[in-house]
Amino acid sequence: MAEILKWLQSYSPGVVLLLALGAALLYIMKLIVDRSIESSLKRRSTFEEKVLTERFSLITAFSSRFQKVMTNLNRVRSGHPVPDGFMKQNEIVPLTEIFEDLSVHRLVLGEEFHGLFLKQAQLMLRAANVSSKEDWNAISQEWGLTWEGIRREAEATFSISKIAW
Repeated sequence: MAEILKWLQSYSPGVVLLLALGAALLYIMKLIVDRSIESSLKRRSTFEEKVLTERFSLITAFSSRFQKVMTNLNRVRSGHPVPDGFMKQNEIVPLTEIFEDLSVHRLVLGEEFHGLFLKQAQLMLRAANVSSKEDWNAISQEWGLTWEGIRREAEATFSISKIAW
């Protein structure tokens, strides 16, 4: 307000009115731009939240599916029966489905999780074809290391250990 009084002493009322209108217009434009940016950020935040939620769901679902397939591979290796439909001829049906789903959900999983899960699927494929106990043990060790990588990546992405009630 003091600024406008100074302008009135130096400039004609018409010029001061134009300056005040210009300043008001700039202020209104700033508010509009700020609100537009804020709205855009909220939409982006909501989108990111949905992607992260979907990613977490996919990671837990894939983890469960991997464990079931590996358990059944261990059963086959030990000579125990597996559920109907697990194997058709030489194909491990749930493993084929996992490879398909990894491809379909690659974008939501992100490259890091996709790569880790792809490595797990390839390990399971190798495990299905090993004959020696040494090869099985080597794959089992690599399996454990890859699971540790998945756990670390999940912690880095979701900070699950920091969630408290």
